[in-house]
Amino acid sequence: MQRAELHFHLLPDVDDGPVDLDEAIELARLTVADGTSLVTVTPHVRELLRQGILGELAARTHELAAALAGAGVPLEVRTGAELAHDDVALLGDRELDAIAQGPTGARWVLLEAPLFGGDLDGFLAAIAEVRERGFGTLIGHPERCAVLMESDGAIAAERRAGARLQVNGSSLTGLHGARARAWGLELLRTGAADVIASDAHRPSRPAVLSAAVAAVAADGVARDVAEAFVSATPRALLRHGIAPARPARAA
Repeated sequence: MQRAELHFHLLPDVDDGPVDLDEAIELARLTVADGTSLVTVTPHVRELLRQGILGELAARTHELAAALAGAGVPLEVRTGAELAHDDVALLGDRELDAIAQGPTGARWVLLEAPLFGGDLDGFLAAIAEVRERGFGTLIGHPERCAVLMESDGAIAAERRAGARLQVNGSSLTGLHGARARAWGLELLRTGAADVIASDAHRPSRPAVLSAAVAAVAADGVARDVAEAFVSATPRALLRHGIAPARPARAA
């Protein structure tokens, strides 16, 4: 399969992902078994900053790739990171570019929606800042952010401005509760979301793309469309990026 993960905590000993290299390799094996051949590693930027290792991200990703190859795990890994909205102001443009994906002129970053509600105004302001600095956004796990899901027109406005949405496979399998599952399925069924990613952290919270695709298909989405959420579309975002952003306008 040509599945690709755009939100995945695979770097060892960095954040709440694998605690060491052995655990990272075990998680990678499970990921390959789930049908994935490419992962963008997305450690939390706040942890990279706290530890002063943001500048080591590319080297650490390269070291992980070498370790996976040595262990016989056929998984391509690429450098990325997961931004919280209050991380944005702490990064210069060069640092944003270092964690961004896509080609020149269509670079984008993964910006997580705040969990359990959170600061919607701050989150939307952070997206606007990223946009003004020339980067697109992939909004991570919007289905886990009640204030965003219950807002009047915020998601539609961000999509019109060029943002794309990524639903957690773990939400679709019920890990984060019935409400997150229902919202995730709704976003995918209605075409408001573009990508499913596992947001895996450890072997105890592994890749779940196969189960997520099955859940979306069971919700009435054609199987080939459900599969595209974890294969063709994430690969297209890596290859072609997200189109240059426009200002968001409320509905």
